[in-house]
Amino acid sequence: MSQVRKCETPEDRMVEILSRLPPKSLMRFKCIRKSWCTLFNSPCFVAKHLSDSVDNKLSSSTCILLNCSQAHVCSEESWKQEVLWSVINLSIDGDELHYDIEGLTNVPFLKDDHHEVEIHGYCDGIVCVTVDENFFLCNPATGEFRQLPDSCLLLPLPGVKEKFGLETTLKGLGFGYDCKAKEYKVVRIIDNYDCEYSDDGETYIEHIALPHTAEVYTMAANSWKEITIDILSKILSSYSEPFSYSVYLKGFCYWLSCDVEEYIFSFDLANEISDMIDLPFRGEFGFKRDGIFLYNESLTYYCSSYEEPFTLFEIWVMDYNDGFKSSWTKHLTAGPFKDMEFPLTHWKRDELLMITSDGRVASYNSCSGNFKYLNIPVIINENRVVDYVKGIILVN
Repeated sequence: MSQVRKCETPEDRMVEILSRLPPKSLMRFKCIRKSWCTLFNSPCFVAKHLSDSVDNKLSSSTCILLNCSQAHVCSEESWKQEVLWSVINLSIDGDELHYDIEGLTNVPFLKDDHHEVEIHGYCDGIVCVTVDENFFLCNPATGEFRQLPDSCLLLPLPGVKEKFGLETTLKGLGFGYDCKAKEYKVVRIIDNYDCEYSDDGETYIEHIALPHTAEVYTMAANSWKEITIDILSKILSSYSEPFSYSVYLKGFCYWLSCDVEEYIFSFDLANEISDMIDLPFRGEFGFKRDGIFLYNESLTYYCSSYEEPFTLFEIWVMDYNDGFKSSWTKHLTAGPFKDMEFPLTHWKRDELLMITSDGRVASYNSCSGNFKYLNIPVIINENRVVDYVKGIILVN
């Protein structure tokens, strides 16, 4: 170790220090030296900064990105909702939970509060979002974003005067990293229906389901390509009940899906193939399969049982096996609770971030049974928070 340190140059030490700074500081420092701007854009430094951020996250606090709503009184109307993104930094010191909230106001496309912003995917500090009918990749830590080109498969609804038409609906949207090609990809899965409308164009005479179609976008090419995909199931996307956004882990995107039974649908970003993963068997009646999220680099699934006025939750963790055949271990049972809607994410071994029936956020300690309510704005996008790591990966 001493020999390694003796070989370090002042430049090496400078890089070590800079790689541990937050993205906002690095973005400002780009203007100080041209050599620093070149350094911060280099793949090696970007990867080192991300690795250091992950290491710091694992050893100290947990950073969570979420959508919030804030009511404002306006002269022309009684109130309006403003869409905000916030980062919550959570940490535990002994038995004390500490948190601070950082508002992200430097993402330009979020400033029009008439648009609904939904997070659909996350990987390495980049989020994949939809804003109305538009698709974006965004790095909230740097404020950079990229609007994705239009789809060839997602078509506008047939005109009101057309009696026949193809109706297409987005059913799955995922984002992640292809470890083989070493590039970021977006995958879209689309429902297709052959439609015949009544003369007034208001109702269906026939509404026939056609095979799903899918397309993959790569950041390097900045384009979509159609792929063949074999899906018989219904992906429970943000346009279905219950909601299920994609979760990325180790080269795979996952969605909660169903046909006769619910299961998890997986998509391998490198080989561009899909598979199904069985959910834990629940012998008891009354448990509803609710959603998935990440915990401690593992896919985590939760289900709930409601018996008025109380709700009981079970948290299951998947034992990872190359994204395909996997087993499940029950991690904990939480509740029964009154006025708790569902878990948002599992941010520490004994701490579960939950949303209440009135939209507040609370952290529940499964060992002590104690709640701590967090003083943050009410959540809009209540089914989607991201266990977030700040990075400087370029999206433009």
